[in-house]
Amino acid sequence: MNLLFLKNRKVSLFIVCIGVLFYSFTSFVKDTNDDPFVTLCKNSDAYYKHTYQDITYDKYLLGYRRYVSIDNKLVVNNSNGVEEYAFLNLDEYQSNRIKSIQIRTLKSDGSIVELDSSLVFKRTSKRKPFGAIKHPIPAVEPGDTIETKYVYYENLEKSDLRAYVNLYTSIPSINSQYTVKTGTGFSVRYKTYNDFPEPEVVSNDSLIYLQFSADKVKGLELNEHSCLFCEKPYFYYTIENRDKEFRTWKNVYNEEFNILTQPMAIDREKSSYYKRWKRNTLGTAKDSSKYYQFRVLHTDILDNFSMKPPNPEEIIKSSGYFLKKKRFDMISIRRFYRQLLEDLEIDYWAVFGKNKQSGPIDMDYIRKGEFEHIFFAFKDENGILKFLYPNEEFYNYQLDEIPTSLYDTKAVLARPFLKKKKRKKDKFITRNFQLAMADSVLVATVKMPGIDYNRNYIQQTISSTVDLDEKKTSFRYRLQISGGYSTELRSFFSMLDKDKEASDYYDALSKFEGDDNTIQIDTITSRIQKRNKPFSFVMSGKGVINNAISFINDSLVSVSIEKLIQHDQLENNTSTSDLDYYLDYNYSDRFLFYLNFPCDIQVLGLENGKIDYTNDFSEYSFELTQSKNNQLKFQSNYKILKNLIPKEKLEELKTLNEQVKNVKNKRLIVKLKRN
Repeated sequence: MNLLFLKNRKVSLFIVCIGVLFYSFTSFVKDTNDDPFVTLCKNSDAYYKHTYQDITYDKYLLGYRRYVSIDNKLVVNNSNGVEEYAFLNLDEYQSNRIKSIQIRTLKSDGSIVELDSSLVFKRTSKRKPFGAIKHPIPAVEPGDTIETKYVYYENLEKSDLRAYVNLYTSIPSINSQYTVKTGTGFSVRYKTYNDFPEPEVVSNDSLIYLQFSADKVKGLELNEHSCLFCEKPYFYYTIENRDKEFRTWKNVYNEEFNILTQPMAIDREKSSYYKRWKRNTLGTAKDSSKYYQFRVLHTDILDNFSMKPPNPEEIIKSSGYFLKKKRFDMISIRRFYRQLLEDLEIDYWAVFGKNKQSGPIDMDYIRKGEFEHIFFAFKDENGILKFLYPNEEFYNYQLDEIPTSLYDTKAVLARPFLKKKKRKKDKFITRNFQLAMADSVLVATVKMPGIDYNRNYIQQTISSTVDLDEKKTSFRYRLQISGGYSTELRSFFSMLDKDKEASDYYDALSKFEGDDNTIQIDTITSRIQKRNKPFSFVMSGKGVINNAISFINDSLVSVSIEKLIQHDQLENNTSTSDLDYYLDYNYSDRFLFYLNFPCDIQVLGLENGKIDYTNDFSEYSFELTQSKNNQLKFQSNYKILKNLIPKEKLEELKTLNEQVKNVKNKRLIVKLKRN
């Protein structure tokens, strides 16, 4: 980690220019005829001769401004490259803040075709902002080079003067650079990870200039399971005032936890309602232990209060105000939980966590705004650490339930080191708007709990009956989800069917299973939510099966296994991968189906009705039997046993999914033995 200081703000273009190294692909090929990277570039749809980002920070009015300069040279190798990359792509923010732009097509015959930027930035109204732009670059053919140069600016708050940076794109790059420039009064603090090369640095009385550079950067295909920060080189930097001290966990606690969770004591409207709600909800439980009281009060919040988006006009309202309204938002619920813990005199920690795909927490380089998750932890009456995660608009977290993206990650616990009891001004934000400030904090790290595949599961059980006269199939249905599945699918149902009756819940389920509506539930008969880990959720219902069971004639019935079995399969759609798969959790997906007929049956196609496949990280089993004279039984179990799948093993994932595909391709004919 380096801390660089400068005294005066004067941008020296001469220093900047001599700091940038330009490469020629012709000489590159000449010097590296046998280099496999050359072959990689030639075989790709397109590749970069160079891709440069120059970032300049400056003070602007009451805030800060960042100028982003993009300079790319991209060679298009084939027609796929033309279709994919011969476009200027700008998001809405960029398109409305462009300072300059030049796009040129360098033809393979030496001619140049320039894009007329007035065609890109056509206005239908001077008052209407531009939207996202995807504009074709003219005259691009295989073998041509696209030269793209443009500059846009961003207005920033002080807390935004930071960035995580890697030099990867989806295609190879011969040379990639990222430069950072600042002027007088600032310092640049940075740290490289996973063997990222140290930058070239220019520092004098007028300028700090850092150039991060890498040669022969392979293209990467990322997906929802990729964790680039876990494996590939990257760096992080912050722009800070010259004399600022290193950030500590005391700063994080005071500036990020307190501002988010400290209750308000400004607004008196309905503030007394907090005590009334607490007294009425506890009833006779008021004489029980403080931990039991907390569970009673927390359960009432989960069962009877809704979550809404924050309203700026309610930012200073008290907990009593929201209790009276029977709703909270993501800010007020945190303030309420903290008030409740302190009122019951339950010692608690602030918890700071990051998503697994965001990479691990660095305990030594403490960054502002790094943590996607800020919540609470406390020890119960048995000394067991419990996590209290605040509800969100579509998530109702039970006690000790956490987002699945935090499973098995490292988090930081922090709390003030107190020598005496807290004063009221240390508990509430009062009319002076001063936050409580801890003089020092105790810090510990903790591995967040996970749940294994035996408890992360989805279990569907269907018992169906074929009506020969009506030629339709009705069924009784039971869905049980547990662990990570419970956390995620409950929120999915809530998102699609919020504030509707239980009978509407299947609309969410059918959309989750697919658009063909094979399993159509008409009536929900029961729903049960269990409070304790692994937070099982059970739903039962009745309905009809569409499209999967059809009558060939009065004596023959065709059964489509493909439509009935729909597992949550882990896909691998690429031929190669440079990154491992980091799953939030491993899991089991179980399907049990009974098909009952009103008469005896003979089944054609029962041969080879059993599959058992296992590899290092997964299992698939399928069994098809005629369990009674008039009954068919399907069992299909798909399991992912580990939450980290090495890239070397991803080919086995395709083999696993081939087993499911083979089962779905089975043809099953049922012959009816009518009297």
